[in-house]
Amino acid sequence: MPRGIILTVSPLTLILLACVTVPLVNAEGYILNWTIPTTNILHSVFMVNPTDGWAVGDHGTIIRWNGVSWANVTSPTGKYLNSVSMVSASDGWAVGFNGVIIRWNGTTWNTVTSPTANTLYSVSMVSANDGWAVGWVGTIVRWNGASWTTVTSPTGGYLASVFMVSATDGWAVGVNGAIIRWNGVSWTSVTSPTINNLYSMSMTSTSDGWAVGNDGTIIRWDESQWVPEVPSVLIVPLLVTVTLLAVVVHKRKSKTQYGAILYLTPMRFLL
Repeated sequence: MPRGIILTVSPLTLILLACVTVPLVNAEGYILNWTIPTTNILHSVFMVNPTDGWAVGDHGTIIRWNGVSWANVTSPTGKYLNSVSMVSASDGWAVGFNGVIIRWNGTTWNTVTSPTANTLYSVSMVSANDGWAVGWVGTIVRWNGASWTTVTSPTGGYLASVFMVSATDGWAVGVNGAIIRWNGVSWTSVTSPTINNLYSMSMTSTSDGWAVGNDGTIIRWDESQWVPEVPSVLIVPLLVTVTLLAVVVHKRKSKTQYGAILYLTPMRFLL
């Protein structure tokens, strides 16, 4: 039988590989090639269309996809950037450490005055004149087309992700399973089915959406409440346990008929 091969790669080799062309083959069999322009950690990506996309990360890293390759773009900050959201090819935002906020104007990225020094973890734009960002200690800031301002938050725990469905409907999630919702007037807390940290969310509509977090946590919005998705790794053992208990009960009820005694062990049943 063929044996597996363990390949050991040194950190230096990984860095060298990151600087060369990486060939991949897509579903149609075409060979795709592009260079990786950075070795910094990238935290967020947003695609405007198949030929225009952005990613941001540590040390103010900004890279752009032009349909053929990724390339570094001059950044106005050296602070870590946690999230990017584009309104169009000529308008977009990124947020990050110490409340840094930068904007793409179609030509360059520029720093914009921020109303907070708290780290911002996520940004979601509704339009060129309306957008939201959330972050540390429940920080919420809003873009009104002219400036960013702080908005009252119903939670003091950090918020890791925000997603706006429309100008009057939006969600944010964070530490200890925190879930809050925007109704067009204010943000309010919503009952959460988990106490695990939630790190990301995405809504398909006002009546359907998902959030994910620690320990494989997945929850879904069903238009009236958030419902946890039970992992199959828990369902299978549960079903097995229920089945075995049913067998035990049946055997115990039948032991007088067959003159047998049932002994239950961790590994097997003995008659």
